Amino acid sequence: MTKNPESTEQEASAVENQAKTLFERVADYLNAQDWTYSAFEDNGYFSFNLRLNDGAVRVIVDTMQAPGWSRLLVYAQYPVFVPASRRPAVSEAINRINYATTLGNLEMDAKDGEIRARTALEGDAFIGEQMIDRAVRQSLELANRYFAPILAVAFGNGVADDVLEMVSRGDDATLQ
Repeated sequence: MTKNPESTEQEASAVENQAKTLFERVADYLNAQDWTYSAFEDNGYFSFNLRLNDGAVRVIVDTMQAPGWSRLLVYAQYPVFVPASRRPAVSEAINRINYATTLGNLEMDAKDGEIRARTALEGDAFIGEQMIDRAVRQSLELANRYFAPILAVAFGNGVADDVLEMVSRGDDATLQ
């Protein structure tokens, strides 16, 4: 029985891809997206900026790999720091968001008020391009979806009780 040449090429590609490190697979993914990034191979992470609907975020894609185990962490950091007086309200808003979120989460550094969306994948299974894409896109979606509502609570008249309602408004609605 003769093997189909297309399936042989796919099998060879899959074996070649599994031979690459997680760091190399993430680099391939970022290159395929045509995103400009800085790679820090010694520390196992990538850094780049992306523009979202309501602002820009700094994205960090951190890789860690050991025999039989790997972890991918994707952070999308907001470019603002919540004032100390507004951190309790923003913490409550983030808690409400996280309770309604299945994959990934928002978090705030209590010391300086930095906010970021984080998605983590970890385990003994192979982390391929589809999983890398899912983790990156989920962090970006969380950051994008909640950017304006979080800023409304941090710097405007928004209240934590309304943060989920703010997201459900149409694109043409204002948050003021």
